[in-house]
Amino acid sequence: MKTNRTLLLLTTLALSGTVFATMNDQKAFLVKYPDAKAKLGNCKTCHTGTPKKGEPSLNPYGTELKGVKAGDKYDFAKVEAKDSDGDGKSNLDEIKAGTNPGDPASK
Repeated sequence: MKTNRTLLLLTTLALSGTVFATMNDQKAFLVKYPDAKAKLGNCKTCHTGTPKKGEPSLNPYGTELKGVKAGDKYDFAKVEAKDSDGDGKSNLDEIKAGTNPGDPASK
């Protein structure tokens, strides 16, 4: 019984760390782009779906951001001029427009 409780506690802590890291990333995005809150700043800004531990399912924008992460911080400015999803608009233009920079169908 004690082993089960210990395993449950460890699993809960591991999962909560992942959720908090994702929440911190979303908060950092919204600090950088406060006007994006209405349509962006959620999991799908960087992921193709809800991320699961060990399976990040990054979209093209999330993949670009992963490449500019220093420690636990992203340098969002380094990918602003890029067109991560290949739809002809820069990531910054999409963020300003409220469209998803990682989804080519989001226009």
